[in-house]
Amino acid sequence: MDNKLKKLIQEAHEIIKPIMPEEILNNIEDYYIIDVRELDEVTKSGKVKGALNIPKGVIETTMKLGKEVKAEQPIVVYCESGNRAALAGKCLNEAGYINIYNLGGFANWVKAGGQIETAD
Repeated sequence: MDNKLKKLIQEAHEIIKPIMPEEILNNIEDYYIIDVRELDEVTKSGKVKGALNIPKGVIETTMKLGKEVKAEQPIVVYCESGNRAALAGKCLNEAGYINIYNLGGFANWVKAGGQIETAD
């Protein structure tokens, strides 16, 4: 990974607050959860139950979510390791969404006993 990319990822992690799976397991319905991995990754492993799969590249291109998502609504993003989630979260923050959290990697959710489902 080149230094410029490392710096972008580091900056994104500084902006987007981390959240532990245990913090949302019992009130997951309060969050808009986005899996920013590519569809083939989600198809292989499943996703957080109720999460929408919106790849990071799509978020970077559109810089917005559906009209049903309010700027102040808590949004949780995750990927395989947390880096793409941080970058996608930074894009959403720049687009005006203010309560964004990085769940990190999907494996963290599975390890914590979070419910998963197959890709749509």
